[in-house]
Amino acid sequence: MAETILTTNTPPSATIVHINIKQECPVQFVTVYNDRAELTRLLRYHFDNEGTYDLVLQGLSPCTDLTSFRVSGGTGKACTILEVSYQKRYEDPSTSLSDTTPLDQLQTQLEIVQADIDEHAQELDRLKKQRTWLDGRASQLMNQEGPLSTSDLETMEQFLNFYHKMLSKIDKETTQEQRQLKELNSRCDALTAKINEHGSQAMINRRIEQREVSITIHVASSKTDVALEVSYLISNCSWSASYDIRVDSGEGRQPKTQLTYYGIIINKSQENWSDTQFSLSTATPSLGGSAPKLATLKVSNRQYHGVPQRFMSSAAQSMLSMGGSMSRASKELSHVRERTSLTSSADSYNDDEDTSQNIVNILGSKADMSFSITSFTIPRRSTIDADGKPHKLTIGVLNLVSTFSYTIVPKLSLHAYMKASTLNTSDKYLLTGPASIFMNNNFVAHGSIDNVCIGDIFDLPLGIDSGIKIEYKPVKKTSDTQGIISKTHLKTVRHETHITNTKTHEVAVYIYDQLPLSSDEKIKVNLIQPDLRRKDNNPHNTITLKDTNNLEWKCILPSRGECRLLFEYSVEWPYDKQVEFQEEL
Repeated sequence: MAETILTTNTPPSATIVHINIKQECPVQFVTVYNDRAELTRLLRYHFDNEGTYDLVLQGLSPCTDLTSFRVSGGTGKACTILEVSYQKRYEDPSTSLSDTTPLDQLQTQLEIVQADIDEHAQELDRLKKQRTWLDGRASQLMNQEGPLSTSDLETMEQFLNFYHKMLSKIDKETTQEQRQLKELNSRCDALTAKINEHGSQAMINRRIEQREVSITIHVASSKTDVALEVSYLISNCSWSASYDIRVDSGEGRQPKTQLTYYGIIINKSQENWSDTQFSLSTATPSLGGSAPKLATLKVSNRQYHGVPQRFMSSAAQSMLSMGGSMSRASKELSHVRERTSLTSSADSYNDDEDTSQNIVNILGSKADMSFSITSFTIPRRSTIDADGKPHKLTIGVLNLVSTFSYTIVPKLSLHAYMKASTLNTSDKYLLTGPASIFMNNNFVAHGSIDNVCIGDIFDLPLGIDSGIKIEYKPVKKTSDTQGIISKTHLKTVRHETHITNTKTHEVAVYIYDQLPLSSDEKIKVNLIQPDLRRKDNNPHNTITLKDTNNLEWKCILPSRGECRLLFEYSVEWPYDKQVEFQEEL
C-alpha cells in the first residue's frame, strides 16, 4: 500500500535506480540550528547509457522533512534534472506472524483478567444488596411498637442469631472479594504496561513506513558520471552554546579575559554524520520569520452569545504569521554558509602537518554574518553519531579585555562581590549559555551568559574578594510625634557604612542601599543624607538615585584607602494610621 504525497509524471521508459542514501550518499555539509539541521549529501553515479532515469533515494530517517528536498549540480548538456518528488510507502515486514505472538498472548491474558474483574465486581454488588436487605429487616424488627410476647422475644432472638451469622459471612466474603479484586487490578495494570511497551514495536512490525525521494534526470550521452548535491532538513537535532572563561587579574599587569566558545551539538535524528564539515547557525526558524500582527483593541458592551469575532481573527492571524517563515529562513541561510564544492574531497581538509613547534594551537571557526544571522563554520571535519549524547566543538578562543569592579549591598551581605565587565571585541555573536568561570586558574563559580552582540558589554561574576573590608554600623532608629492639632508619626533611620581597600592598587566600588518609596501621598519620605542637591563634581565619589528608588554610591578607592558613607532618611505619616514596609523585586 502506498500513500503518495506528490505524484510524478515519469515516462514509462524511465529506468529505476534504487540508492541507499545513508550508504551511497556521504554527508558533505551540516548546518545545525537550534531545533533542526540542514544536511547536504553528495550523490555520485555512473551511467553507461543515455536515457531517462529515476533515482529513488531510500533509507531516509523518519525525522526527515520531505518537503524541504533540493537537488542541484546536475544541469547541463550531459545531465538535466527533470523532476524531484517524494512519497511515503507502507509495506508489510518480512518477519513472520509468530513475531506478534507475545503481544497476542498479553492481550488474551488481559481479556481473561478483565473478565475476572467484572465477575468479582458483580459478586461485591450482590453482597452489598444482601447486607442492605438484612439491615432493612433488622430495622423493621427494632421499630415494632407495643408489648412483646414470649414468642416475639424468641423470634427476635432467632433473627439476631441469624443476623449475626449472615453479617459475619457477608463481611468475610466481602473482604475476600475486595482482596482478589485488588490483585486483579494490579495484574491488569501490569499487563497494560507490557502491552503499551510492546505495542509500538508490534505496530512497526505490522506496518513499516518507508520514505522515498525520486529524482528524475535525463542523461544525454553514454559513459557519464553524474554528481548531485541533495539538501534537506531533519529534526531531532540541535546545538547550544557553552563557555569556559578564565580571568587573569594579577597585580602589576593588564587584566586579561580568555573566553573559549563551544558549540554543544545533540543528534537524535537517526542519521550519523561521519567525517563532515559543520556550520552552527544562530537562526531560529522555529520562531517564524514574520513579526506578529497587532490587532485593533475595541471596547464594547459584553455579549453572552457566540464567540467574540476578535478572538477568531486573532487566532487566524497568528496561524498565518507562521506560514512560510521556514522557507524565508532557508533562503537567507543559503547565502550565509559556505557551500561545499561538488568536486571537494576529504583531502582538502587535512590538518596542518607542521609539528616543529611545541605550541598547542586551538582551531577556531570562521564567522559569517548576514543581517541578524551568524553562521560559525568549523574549519575541520568531525563525526557526530545519532546517539543523543552532547558533542562539544570549539567555535573559537576569544582574548578580551575586562575592567573590574566590586558590588556591595551591606544591608544583605558584608562581602564585596567582584565583577568583570567585558567588551565583546571579537567577530562572534555570543548566544545564551552556561559558563564555567575561573579566576587566576582557580574555579570560581558556574554562571551564564546572555545574548551578547559584537561591541556589547557583558558582566561576569567572579565571587567574593576578601581584600575589600566592609563594616556596617548598627542601624539607629528614632520615633517621634509631631503636631498639635494634626499629629503625625515621624521615624528617622540612620546607617553608616565603612569600606576599606587593603589592596596595592585602586578599585572601583559600587554600594547600594534602600530608600523607601511611598505609595500614598499622605506618607512622606525625606532623604536627609546624602544631599543629592549638592554638586561636588568629585569623579571619585558619585551618588545616584536609581529607578528602583535605591541609592548607588560609586567610590574609587586608592591603595589602602577607605571611605565612610552616611545614609539617613525620615518617614512621616498620619497619627491615626499604621505603615508597613514590603520589598518588591
